[in-house]
Amino acid sequence: MNIPPGQWRLDVMIMALYQMALFFSAQLVFVIFLEYMPKTYCNTERHCYKLESKCLEDYDRNKPNICLVPNGSKSQFDECVEDNKYLYFKSAQYDYQQDCTSLTHYSASTNMYLGVLFANLVLGILADKLGRRPIYFASIAIGVVSLILSAAIPSLTAFYIFRFTTGVGVAGAQIVGWSYGSEMISAKRRFQLRTFSNWANARILVVFVAFITREWHTASYLCAAISALIFPILWKLPESPVFLEQKHKVEEANEAREQIADLCGLEYEQKEAATINNLKKITFMDMWRNKRLRKNFLVLCFMWFYVGMATYITDLNGADMSKNLYVGQFLSGLLLTISKIIFGFAEPRFEWLGRRTVFLFSQGVAILAYIMILIALFTDNKETTWYLIVYLCAYSFQALSTETCYLSVAELIPTDVRVTVAAITNICLRLGTIVASLTKPLKFSFEPGLFLINLVVCSVGITVVYLYLEESRNANLQDVGQDEVSDSSDSQAMLEEENSKVSSGDTAATEVTSGETAEAEATTGTSEAEVESGEGTKSKVA
Repeated sequence: MNIPPGQWRLDVMIMALYQMALFFSAQLVFVIFLEYMPKTYCNTERHCYKLESKCLEDYDRNKPNICLVPNGSKSQFDECVEDNKYLYFKSAQYDYQQDCTSLTHYSASTNMYLGVLFANLVLGILADKLGRRPIYFASIAIGVVSLILSAAIPSLTAFYIFRFTTGVGVAGAQIVGWSYGSEMISAKRRFQLRTFSNWANARILVVFVAFITREWHTASYLCAAISALIFPILWKLPESPVFLEQKHKVEEANEAREQIADLCGLEYEQKEAATINNLKKITFMDMWRNKRLRKNFLVLCFMWFYVGMATYITDLNGADMSKNLYVGQFLSGLLLTISKIIFGFAEPRFEWLGRRTVFLFSQGVAILAYIMILIALFTDNKETTWYLIVYLCAYSFQALSTETCYLSVAELIPTDVRVTVAAITNICLRLGTIVASLTKPLKFSFEPGLFLINLVVCSVGITVVYLYLEESRNANLQDVGQDEVSDSSDSQAMLEEENSKVSSGDTAATEVTSGETAEAEATTGTSEAEVESGEGTKSKVA
C-alpha cells in the first residue's frame, strides 16, 4: 500500500505522540479515582450509614441504620444494603485511608502536583540546554516506571513517593512534550495539535480504563502500558530542527531535516549555514529586559496560575455532579472533546478566530456557568439535570481556555527560552492546582465558596487577557523575539561605540564605523521568515 508523501505524515506522528503524552499527564485527573470514596457504606454488621468525610469510620453511631425502614421487608433491606455498599471504584483512599491520618492536609493530589512542580524546576532548563527529545524520553521513562511501582509496592509510603516521581513524567509530557510537538508540527496544524490531540480524549481514555478495571492497582498498570507507546514513536523521530538551528548546530539540524524529509517522502534541500547562523541567541535576561517580551511573559504566568486554579477547583469537586461517578466523568470529557474538535475545524476557516477570541469566549461561558452553579447550590437544586448540564459546561469551557495558554507560550516566547518559560508557566499552573486542592474542605463545609472563588478570579483573569494578551496566530516560531532582541543589541552596540569614540577622540571615524555596524546588523536576523523552520514544508523539506 502506497502512502501519499507529504508533511502530513510527520504531523500525524506528532499528533499521535502528543496524544499519548496527554494520556500520561491525565494522571492528574486519575487522582479523582485515587481519592474516590462512596457517599454511603455498610460495615460487616450490615449497618449502613452516610459517610461524613472520606473516612470509613467517620459516622454517627447513634444514628439509625439507613436501610431500616418502617414496615420494610427483608428483601428490601438486603437490596438497600447491596446498593449502599456498592463501590464504583476501589481507590487508594479506600485501601489506605490516608485522609484519616496525619496526611489529612497532604492528599494524593497535592503530592502529585508538588511532584510536577519540582520537575518543572529542572526539566525546562535541561530541555533548553540539552535538547527536547532526550529530556522528553527520560522524563516519560521515569514517570512510567514510577507509576508501576506506586501500585506494585503495598505501602502508603511507597505510594506517596512514587506518585510524587510520577509527576516527573507528567511535567515532561506537558512542557517538553508540548514544546517539542509545537516546533515539529507544521504551522497550519499547530492549533489542531491542541484540539484533535487533546486533554479531553486523554481524560475519556483514563475514565474508560478506570471503568473496565474498577480498581486502582490494575488501572495504574494499564495506564503505564498505554503510555509506553510513546517510546517507539519518539525513537523514530529526530531532535527538533528548530532547537538545533537556534543552538547553531548546523550539521545536526540538517541531519534532522533529512530524516524528516525521509519520513514524509519529500525531496530534501540542505539549508544554508548562513541562514542558521544569523539567528540571534536569546537568554532569559534578554527576554526580561525587553518590555514587550516581559509583558507577554508576565501575562502568561498569571493566565496559567488562575486558569489552573479555576479548572482544578471545578474538576476535583465534580465527582458528584451526577449520581453515577462514570457518567459525569465520561460526559465532561465528551463535551470537551466535541468543543475542541469544533474549534479545530473552524480555526483554519475563520481568520478572526484567533487565540484571544477562543480564550475570551470560553472564559465568558465558564463565568456564566459558575453563576448558574451558585444559583443551583443556594436553591438546593444540585441533583437536577440542569445542574449536571451547567456543571459540564463550566468544566468544558474553563478547560478549553487552556488551549490559548499553551499556544501562546509556543508563539510568544523565543525558542532559546521556550521550554524554560513553559516550565515557569507550568509552575504557576501547579501553584494554582495546589491552591485548588487546598480548597477541598469547602466541599463539605460551604460548597458555594468554591465557585465564588472561581467567579472572582476568572472575572479578573478575563479582564487582564482582554487588555494585555497579544494575538499570536500563525506566528513563525523561529522568528519570535528576534526583532526585539536585535533592536536592543543594536542600541547597546551603538552606545558602546559612542563611548569608545569619546575616549579616543576620533569622533568622525567612529561615527562612520557605528553607522556601518548598525546598517550591517539591521540586515541580518530573520530575513527568511518564509522558510518553515521545523514547522513544516510544502513540497520540499529545507
